[in-house]
Order: sequence, then C-alpha cells, then structure tokens
Amino acid sequence: MNIGELISVKTLSEQGEKHTPYSAEIRLFSCIQQGDVASLLQQIKGIDSLVVMGEMSDDELMQYKYMAVSTITLATRYAIQGGLNEAKAYAFSDRVIKAVDKLTDKNDIILLMGSEIVKLTHEVKKSKCKPEFSPHTKNSVMYINENLTRKITVADIAEHCGISADYLSQVFKKETGENLGTYIMRQKLEKAKEMLRQGIGTKEICASLGFSSQSYFVTAFKRFYNMTPTEYVKMLR
Repeated sequence: MNIGELISVKTLSEQGEKHTPYSAEIRLFSCIQQGDVASLLQQIKGIDSLVVMGEMSDDELMQYKYMAVSTITLATRYAIQGGLNEAKAYAFSDRVIKAVDKLTDKNDIILLMGSEIVKLTHEVKKSKCKPEFSPHTKNSVMYINENLTRKITVADIAEHCGISADYLSQVFKKETGENLGTYIMRQKLEKAKEMLRQGIGTKEICASLGFSSQSYFVTAFKRFYNMTPTEYVKMLR
C-alpha cells in the first residue's frame, strides 16, 4: 500500500483541530534518517493517520502544494543527516517538488509525497551500506563548503586537490551523480535558502555568496527550486 493512502490532512482552520505534535514529526522524520521503512509506516499509523497543517494559502490546492514542499524539504535534510549523498538527496527534492507543482488534485499530491518518502527512506538504507567517497571528492566538498562566500571554479578546486580539472570532474560525477559545477551552485543556493529563513534580503545574499547580480540569483534559484526567493519566503510564512 502507498503510504500516502494512510494519510488524511486537515488544517488548523477546521474547528477543534490542533497542529500535528512536533514530537510526532520528529519521530517520523527520524525513521527517514535511519532508513527504516517499517518504522516509518508505524509512525504514520501512530499519529492516527492524520496530519494537521497551518493555513499557508487561501487556495486549497496551493495549501497542499506548500505542505508537500515543506515536508519534502525536511525529509531531504533528515536523509542527508542519515548518510545519503547530498547531490542525490537534493536531486530527489528537486524532482519531487517539480512533480508536485504539476499536479492539480490534492489527493494526488498526498499519494505522490507518500510514495516518494518511502523511496527516499530506502535510498538512505542503501547508502548506509556503501563505501565512502574518494579523497578527491571529499576534499572538493570541503573546499566548496569553506569557500561559499567567494566565486568558486572547478579549476580552483582541482588546483586545491592537486589534479587536473577534467579528471576531478570525471571522478566527482561518477561518485556523486552530479556535475561539479551544478553541485557548487546547489550549495550556494542552499546557503541562500538558510539566509532567507533568517530574514536576510536578496541584495545582501548576492553580495555574500558571490552572485554577479540579483537577477542571476533569482533565475538560478527558480531553476533549482521551481520558485523565486520571494515565493520561498512566502511559503515559509
């Protein structure tokens, strides 16, 4: 059975409803982090098959889409904490959010979200059995994380690793499934999302993360997340 079929959703606007307890959410997302599908299903049953969400839109369909995006975003974070490769986790997030955006029925959104969360949990489980990345890939990731506030090129990283840019690109793509340039941009945008959650404006974000212009930042953000920074902030509220 699709896990989505176990879930019904209500909003806080419905009389007498209270938000899904934080403790229940943590237990559920922890199952993703542990790669434990059986416990995930049990946790769904344990919250009486009911998810109660706050009002995020006057449009019912958009309400469900915002809820799905928030859930998938959190699930992705827990999957990464559980050991799933970042590139694979973010690719999952982007794919599912784009799929949600195309749906026109709230029940289809719930079904898709449920099935994809199960797949994600399976991926976490599989990742726990795989060997770690090569030193070149590890060093690349570390270099990127330490230099998000400046312009980063593949050549810079290759020089840091002491190998050619072409060879590094091949190794990184083979081990992570993502182009190095795409990974650099994704990490910058993930940092940008964190800054947006802190209330920092796009102008300051562009200056802090080395984007050439606000329009370029907005275009890149929308390409990766299927929404503008302004729409993302609105969703958080």
